[in-house]
Order: sequence, then structure tokens, then C-alpha cells
Amino acid sequence: MEHLFTELYNDVYGNFILQKLLEYGTDDMKEIIGKRLHSDTASLSRMVYGCRVIQKAFDELSKKDVANLISTFKGNVLLCLYDRHGNHVIQKSITILSSMAKEARENGDDDLCSFFLGSLDPIIDEIVRSIEDLSRHSYGCRAVQRILEHCIEPQKTKILDSIIACQKKLLEDQYGNYVVQNVMTCGRQSDRDAIFKSITVNNSVVKFSTQKQASNVVEAMLRLGDANQRQKIVQQMLDCFCVDQHYETESAVVSMSKNAYANYVVKTALEVLEEGQQRDQLYSELLSNLAELEVVPFAKHIVAKVKTYQPNPKD
Repeated sequence: MEHLFTELYNDVYGNFILQKLLEYGTDDMKEIIGKRLHSDTASLSRMVYGCRVIQKAFDELSKKDVANLISTFKGNVLLCLYDRHGNHVIQKSITILSSMAKEARENGDDDLCSFFLGSLDPIIDEIVRSIEDLSRHSYGCRAVQRILEHCIEPQKTKILDSIIACQKKLLEDQYGNYVVQNVMTCGRQSDRDAIFKSITVNNSVVKFSTQKQASNVVEAMLRLGDANQRQKIVQQMLDCFCVDQHYETESAVVSMSKNAYANYVVKTALEVLEEGQQRDQLYSELLSNLAELEVVPFAKHIVAKVKTYQPNPKD
């Protein structure tokens, strides 16, 4: 019977039979399929149909069998993560084992929680060792973000520490910037502080805001940072000056409003900045240059917002 299963794993139709056997078959049938999967997990995970059978097994086998199955990825995690099919299996491994560990911890079963975490550790450890490369990869960055979103301690701290160590190299990367944004959403205040320092050091807000990828990080910091961090970012926008196409200096916030990427940073600042003197100053700077901004396509949303602005009455 086992040789028949081998032929079905990566067959366009046969894989559905195995998935249904996992869902509705007897315990003996599930045991046979589970043993076969256990012996060749990494290879099957990289097959177009085999990866579906593996993921179905995660849903249908017992929790301990799933944990044991996932632990067999040790030494082959990167091989799967860089694969168009295998990366989905690793992502599901992270989410399902993290969920099991969290449930066990909430139920006060520390031994079971440790068992699930131990089964996931080989995946976490291999990802941590290659965190920069994975964070800059179209598939790898997804697995890193699943860890941020689903893992519990101590695994979450391990991944956060490794990302913060290389976050400066990720800010301007087409995939890495999403990892940094997710750190701000799922991480600690200390992580947001470290990222804030990177984007504001040496008055770098304007520079990062004009870059396609890094501008996303600046926007995220405006939304997810604290009030003090928002104010410091906006103050850089108000204090700095840029040289326009005619080699004349102009306010950075006006220059940013004309830029294909930085205009979104200005728009976000207008949306999230707390009421007060600095917010009034930001709107005032834009109002005083409204005629110039009205002819710039990138500034149309900013212009619309500025036109509806009503300053707070003075006490």
C-alpha cells in the first residue's frame, strides 16, 4: 500500500486522494501516510502537489504527530524557504506550532508547551542564523513575518533581537522594509526606538522619505511610534531645506510634497499628528506654498487636505 501512496503524493489528481484519506481515513491509514511523510518531509514540501499533502497533514494528524513531523525539517529549513512551494509549508509550520504552544501555555501545561517550542526551534534557529538574507528575499521575508506575528517567548525575542541587529540594512530593501514595519507592529518599544533612531539620525527623515522602500518605514513610524517620535520626525521635515530643480532652496516639507514617495509621508503626518502648534505650523507651511503645490500631480491629496484645514482657535 505504501508504494501506491508514493505515486500519489505529487500527482495532480492523486494528491487529493491522500488529502481525503487524511481527513476521513482510519487511524491506520493516517499512520501509514504520516510515516511516509515523516521520512521525506523536505522533499515533498518542495513539490507542487506534495506540499499540499504536507499542509493537510498538519491539519489532520494529532498535535504531537504534527510537532514530530515539523521537527524533521532540521537542516533543510533554508532549502524549503527559498522554494516557491516549500516556503508555504514552513510558514504554516510556524503558525500552527506557535498556536499549539500558546494554547498549552495558557492551559498551564508547561511541559507540552516546551515540547511544541522544541519542535519549532530548529526552524527558528536556522532563520535567525540567516535573518538578513531571508528578510531580503521574496519568500524568506514571509516566514520571518509569520514568526513576528505568531511566535511566543522566548522565540519571539530571539527573532526580534536578530532583526534589530541588521535593521539598518533592511530599511531600503524591497522586502526587508516590510519586515521592519512588522517589527514596529509586533515588537517591543525598544525595537521601535531603535528603528526611530535609524531613520532620524543626522536629519535623515527627508532622505529616507524620498526613497521608495524606506518611505514606507517612515510612514509606519509616524503611525506606530509615540507622540514624541511623531513630533521629532515632523520637526525635521519643518526644519530642513532642499534644493529644487532650479537650484533654489525650499522647505523640505514642500519638496517632499512634490516627491513621488515622500508625499505619502507628508499626507500621513497630516493625518496622525496631534493637534497643537506643530500641526498648525505644518499646515501653515503648506498653505503658504499652495499655489505651487496645486500644479504638482503628486501633491493633489495634500492640497485637498490643506484646503479643508481649520486651525484651532487661540485661547
